[in-house]
Amino acid sequence: MMKKATLLSALLWASISAHAQPPGKDAAPLGLELGKTKCARMTPGPNRVKTGMAPWAGGDTVEIKHLERFNLPGLTRATVNCDAQDTVALITLTFDRSAMDEVSKTLDTRYESRRKTDPNAGNGYAEWEAANGSLEMLFARDSKQFTLAYWAKGAKAKYFAYSGTSNKKPAAPTQPSSTQPAPL
Repeated sequence: MMKKATLLSALLWASISAHAQPPGKDAAPLGLELGKTKCARMTPGPNRVKTGMAPWAGGDTVEIKHLERFNLPGLTRATVNCDAQDTVALITLTFDRSAMDEVSKTLDTRYESRRKTDPNAGNGYAEWEAANGSLEMLFARDSKQFTLAYWAKGAKAKYFAYSGTSNKKPAAPTQPSSTQPAPL
């Protein structure tokens, strides 16, 4: 009986570890897991101010105040956008430019890097992929700040179409006219 219980326990742990995500690969900025945390959890108060609706997502937009409690050097603004199902769809963090190298290094170690622009480009862009979404860093070369956008998995594609041809059928070919135009 004891051998059977030990064997079952070992199989259970093996199954759990086989399906578990690697630690640190889920994005949960400010302790809010993307695509899972319900925005109702962020009740209005002195630390959270509802600033309107996210028309693109159908839910509330909430600005987080008292940012020093997150211990993120250079953080100057944090905004949470919720979808129509009251789930965190996007978190944007704005930092002072002085924190960019530190933030970028942290993201490089935690998430899989997807794309980065040339450091000498006029505008900067970097992208990382998390298990539950994606991250984008946006900045202008001479700006004093940069923005980091944490998107819940599938939210960016669902709410913003960057390509004018996605999910669209090509235009039907035009048939040549059987009548000749009148001579001039």
